[in-house]
Amino acid sequence: MATGWRSSYYRYKELFLNISSLYKKRADLRAFLEIVLSIVTVIIFAMFALKPTAITIISLVQQIKEEKKTLEALNQKVSDLQKANGVLIQNQMYLEKINTAVSSAPSPDLFTKQIEGLSARDGVELIGLVINDVILVGSPKTVRVSGELKPLPEGANEMGYSISIRGGYANISNFIRDLEKLRTISAIDSITINSSVTESGRVIVAVVSGRVPYLGSDK
Repeated sequence: MATGWRSSYYRYKELFLNISSLYKKRADLRAFLEIVLSIVTVIIFAMFALKPTAITIISLVQQIKEEKKTLEALNQKVSDLQKANGVLIQNQMYLEKINTAVSSAPSPDLFTKQIEGLSARDGVELIGLVINDVILVGSPKTVRVSGELKPLPEGANEMGYSISIRGGYANISNFIRDLEKLRTISAIDSITINSSVTESGRVIVAVVSGRVPYLGSDK
């Protein structure tokens, strides 16, 4: 067994010596081996140097893809907001009318002006206009609605009023009809009409009672 080991040793030793001799004698072989060793060295160093760079590049590519998705989502949200803003601008006029019809707070001054204009247009004399107590600042107090009156929808708050007018029957009829079509929505609860004859002729007095709904600041 020792002889086999020694024979292998001498054989490989002789091979390396021959290669070394050829390497020293032949310049072309020496140049070829140097080129091969240089290429192998460069490849080994490139593998160790490029591995972190490749990992970094892959990570950056993933981040770019994720940021691209995020940017697309943001662009979609911006587009949706622009469309919503366009719809809001187109319907701004209707929103103002809705706010006038049912305001978030009681507006006795606005209602009074509308009634004054309505009486002048329909040719009736506005004898009196009474508006019940309303809370302009703060939470409205709870008012128990009479069983004869229907509660306003959605639990809305209310501003009660009583209008006294005098004039001809046709004029009073027109006033009541226009009151139902008023920009500020109101629920007419009762209408009382009294007729009397005076020196100047027949006089008709009507008392219209109702309620104006409003949402309230907490709605």
